[in-house]
Amino acid sequence: MSEQFLSEVDLAARWAMSSKTLTRWRGKRRGPPFVKLGGAVRNAMSDVLEFERAGLRKPLPRQVAPDEPTLPEVIQNLTVRDVVAVLRADVQ
Repeated sequence: MSEQFLSEVDLAARWAMSSKTLTRWRGKRRGPPFVKLGGAVRNAMSDVLEFERAGLRKPLPRQVAPDEPTLPEVIQNLTVRDVVAVLRADVQ
């Protein structure tokens, strides 16, 4: 299977950004590797995917301040369905 290459315009559309931003990034040596073919900039799809994977960020667990009050375990484990049932029971 041969490698697919994206044009600068295609990559900009994929990332919903201006192609001028990608041009600026290249000048700062930022972004995925590229190749110039006949004066046109192209990015290998495998490099784009690797760059996207490297940029993934996993959320950090929320830290509770030592003086922050915590909810009782019973309340922490309630689902939306439980809360709705309690509210309906209070109305009737």
